[in-house]
Amino acid sequence: MDRRRFVVAAIAAGSLLAAGCYWQRYPRLVRTHLDLLSDYAAKLQQFAEDHVVVPTERWGEFTYPLERARDFSRIVAGRWPGRASLVAFDRAVEAYAALVADGAILARADAAAEIARGREVLDRKIAEARAALAAED
Repeated sequence: MDRRRFVVAAIAAGSLLAAGCYWQRYPRLVRTHLDLLSDYAAKLQQFAEDHVVVPTERWGEFTYPLERARDFSRIVAGRWPGRASLVAFDRAVEAYAALVADGAILARADAAAEIARGREVLDRKIAEARAALAAED
């Protein structure tokens, strides 16, 4: 019985330690997600300028970073609900979501201009998230 308690306690301690490491990486993970969203938005802009249309079955390349960023936000929101950098991060994520909401956007004649406008909003939201994160350090 004592051995069992020790094993349970060791597992619990290990889990807390691992979770603590995850929370310590929060700033780096926020920056990484913001970088990815920015990079994929730039790629989308380049496709629009080059008149490259992405087939529906490949649109997941652009929505996958959105899903991962939303998952990250959902996970850390339990630990830090209302944290200024997380609120700003969520706004950047939603700006990216608006940018990739319509997989047929690249087929439109005004795709480059519309994506450029969406990127301006995204870039502004990313800058706000980075500033909020820096203010918390």
